[in-house]
Amino acid sequence: MIAFLRKLFAPRPRAPARPADPRLAADPWLGGLFAHLSQRYQLAPDGRQVLRRTGRTRFNPMPVWLDSTEHAVQGSYEVRGDAAQARALLDARVTARLAALGLSEAADSTEEWAGTVLTRRYQGRCDAPEQRNCRSTWRPRARSAA
Repeated sequence: MIAFLRKLFAPRPRAPARPADPRLAADPWLGGLFAHLSQRYQLAPDGRQVLRRTGRTRFNPMPVWLDSTEHAVQGSYEVRGDAAQARALLDARVTARLAALGLSEAADSTEEWAGTVLTRRYQGRCDAPEQRNCRSTWRPRARSAA
């Protein structure tokens, strides 16, 4: 019982530190972007997609891509449900907020898999990590329109 209480009141171990990524050190733009993000995010092996830690050591891909040569940020939201309602939901909850960060609508696509899924892509330029549009993180998926 004492061991249980010790574990219960002991300080929680810190999350593992982000491993040193030589790509972030070699590219000042990428390094600056990731300096603004928490340890929860890292660059995927392809060097373009952003990964987010969902557990202690597991990283899942986010629908966010970075282009360090163009200093561009691209992302997408998926909404399941009626396409018209999905567009209205994205217009009401997402598009204006991302526009304030410098990201604009790039394209919409509708697919049929386990129902109708609308995918809207957003993109924008980020010339310096200190810009307002570079410092934000957003949730990758909007709520369902159904």
